[in-house]
Amino acid sequence: MQILNPVHTKRLFQLALPVMITQVGQVSVQLFDNIMVGKLLGADALASVSLANGVFFSVFVLALGFSLAIPPLVAEAQSQNNHHMINRIFRHGFVVNMFIGLVLVILMLFALPLLYHLDQPANIIPDTESYLRITIISILPFMAFQTMREVSEGLSFTIGVTKATIIANVINIVLNYIFIKGVGMDSLGVDGSAYASFIARVFMVVFLFFVMKKNPMTKRYMEDFTLKTKLFQKKMFRKLVKLGLPTALQMFFEVTAFAAAAFICGLISAKDIAAHQIALSMASFTFNLCIGFSIATTIMAGNRFGERNYKELRNVGINNLKIVFIFMVLCGIIFIAGRNILPTFFTKKEDVDVIVLASKLLIIAALFQLSDGLQILSLGVLRGMQDVKIPSILTFVAYWIITLPLGYYLCVTREMGAYGMWVALGVGLTISAFLLIRRFLTLSQRKIDAAAAQ
Repeated sequence: MQILNPVHTKRLFQLALPVMITQVGQVSVQLFDNIMVGKLLGADALASVSLANGVFFSVFVLALGFSLAIPPLVAEAQSQNNHHMINRIFRHGFVVNMFIGLVLVILMLFALPLLYHLDQPANIIPDTESYLRITIISILPFMAFQTMREVSEGLSFTIGVTKATIIANVINIVLNYIFIKGVGMDSLGVDGSAYASFIARVFMVVFLFFVMKKNPMTKRYMEDFTLKTKLFQKKMFRKLVKLGLPTALQMFFEVTAFAAAAFICGLISAKDIAAHQIALSMASFTFNLCIGFSIATTIMAGNRFGERNYKELRNVGINNLKIVFIFMVLCGIIFIAGRNILPTFFTKKEDVDVIVLASKLLIIAALFQLSDGLQILSLGVLRGMQDVKIPSILTFVAYWIITLPLGYYLCVTREMGAYGMWVALGVGLTISAFLLIRRFLTLSQRKIDAAAAQ
């Protein structure tokens, strides 16, 4: 009996591997920020950056979610050889993304004083605020990059994005060391890490722009790109928002659950926040690899959706779910085997309590790796089917109705600390995975039956 479809599997890895490298590069920006801040400045500085990134990504993910409306539309248009439609998606998507990004920058800057009223350790808040003031502005260049990225990936051209991300990541690492350590200058502390990330994100935009201008697959769309108002249509804006808003909310619900987890851990101690951030950095790493599978699945499903080939769409989804299951089993084994070693990369050896707690959290992270991978893959195939409203409701229930109240109860009320919070996160991810897989199987079968009845 054939477990995996070789054709679908080959296509998945052709699309996913460059995207996975890109995702590794993007998550490594935050990962190396955490490692270098923790190693060079200590646990308190790591806690500051953890809270700052939690706040930043909780808001930034809204902008990111809107951009994810682009790939399924581009993939559908490409399957129909509709180049005019791709041009329309590109320019309308750019306007939507930059507008959303600008609104979020303004809102976040005005909301910064709220940090002092969240019952977090007082000694880490000044660095958290300072880090955020710098990082917030990077939303604008990143959204320009994200627009070009999603168009490019929707066309199945992924290597340009990968190159931009890898080089930007190298720049971020080098600048992190220079700015934090103070090579040839005064140390900038936590702010140095924020400046390094900002510069790296600006570079990504410039680099990808020139790559897409030269590549034959994307050159025509870069040359035809225009912001002439007479070419804009309310119908296309509505379509992007209709797809983008539920996707943004779905991502917001999940990311804010993890961000809120950091704040709930902060009600216990800075040690719990730091341990939470270490475990989260590792879990985020594997999660972002699965985003590569998810984006590739969105493209594959979007192509089949454009062709109205629902049976193959279902086969693609099931095959890719199997691959992610196997992949996350391997990741979970690595987490368990390395649970006593991995945390030492993130903080000083003297922070023994942080390392011990983080090693315990990695055991839980290993157990919910399966759920995490399956739920993000399910979201990818559903996005390819342009089904986003119901999945956003399901994630809201899983993360906000179940995970956060349970996390607070276990972490604070039952005094289990970060360990209790992570038990709740595992429960929420498992419920989310079950509901989303069920949604995909039900909807795809419904599409097949409807097509057969015609």
